[in-house]
Amino acid sequence: MSSFRLRPTGAADARGVAETMSALESALYGQSTFSQADLESDWADVDLERNTRVAVDDAGRVVGYAALHERGGELMRAEAVVHPDAHGRGVGTQLATAIEREARARGAQRVQSGVFERDVAGARLLEALGYRAVRVFRELRIELTAEPAAPRWPEGLRASPFEEREAEAFHAAQQEAFADHWEHNPRPFEQWRAGNIEQPKFDPSLWCVVRAGDEIVAGSINVADLYGGGYVATLFTRRPWRGRGVGTALLQHAFARFWERGERSVGLGVDAQNETGAFRLYERAGMTPALGWKLYEKALDDRSEAWDKPL
Repeated sequence: MSSFRLRPTGAADARGVAETMSALESALYGQSTFSQADLESDWADVDLERNTRVAVDDAGRVVGYAALHERGGELMRAEAVVHPDAHGRGVGTQLATAIEREARARGAQRVQSGVFERDVAGARLLEALGYRAVRVFRELRIELTAEPAAPRWPEGLRASPFEEREAEAFHAAQQEAFADHWEHNPRPFEQWRAGNIEQPKFDPSLWCVVRAGDEIVAGSINVADLYGGGYVATLFTRRPWRGRGVGTALLQHAFARFWERGERSVGLGVDAQNETGAFRLYERAGMTPALGWKLYEKALDDRSEAWDKPL
């Protein structure tokens, strides 16, 4: 049996990590649109040295990857993948154990980790380690075969492209809209700005801002050439304006903008149990599930060990 070791991820590992993630998706779903460029976009605001690890085999090949994300206070959220060629060799257990140690060392009382819905082995591993399933998330996609209909905005509302001078107001409206979502983690403005406006793929002409008078009531953040096509990274409507068709109009706006750019495949991620009805809204618009993740959670004790401690 080959042996493995963990080390901090470096920029040079991008190809190996992307190949590992794509190989796992392909093994489970028959195909993958995930690319190295997608990974590097995801890494744009990630401290690789502090928050990620790769598992490498004796030949130095990346066979696993794990990352930790701060969720505020007592909670940390993790992601981990193992290359299908390395399944059954203990890599997943090594990564999961390291994640828990690091989360404890940072004072977390809970850690959440997701696996693909079709990843039966991954789910069994987490359950054997004391995790329980708490939520389901899915990526929905639509293949545009004809020019989308123009959005129909509810009476009294108007839409326009995003302008950087209104960034703080847009951020505040988005945070308010997401405040009642499950496990919402408020993002300070500077962190939000770094994760959206200061990214190489930032294109304000793809964003949409919806106003009632001078007040921002809804909006969307759309990104071209991400995860195999156009991607609706964020779509929100503040509570007083829900139920009027604003979300549908925002989605139609995104489809139309991507069509103009030549993007024919459009995707987004959604909490499948979202109480606002977002999942049903996207399905009515013609989007169907492409990928799914089951999120698991485990309560941690107060032992403090860092993930660099030898296993």
